[in-house]
Amino acid sequence: MNNVNPMQMISMLKSNNPQQVARQIIQQNFSGDPVMQKLLQMAESGNQQGIQQYAKQFFSSHGTNLETEMNNLMSALKNS
Repeated sequence: MNNVNPMQMISMLKSNNPQQVARQIIQQNFSGDPVMQKLLQMAESGNQQGIQQYAKQFFSSHGTNLETEMNNLMSALKNS
């Protein structure tokens, strides 16, 4: 994966919305990854259920679950 220069990231965020920035990063760094391309297609079409199902399966395959990880993330954000 290519590293994104922090100054480029700030510039991208100033000139685009966060969804466009995420799309550009995915396209630049994961253009050959069919899973990431499928997730990007689901996001662009508004298929939240498909993305959530993928996330649940992903976390389950790694021995945890989506809800636990979301709670951990929210807790970390509140404490920072």
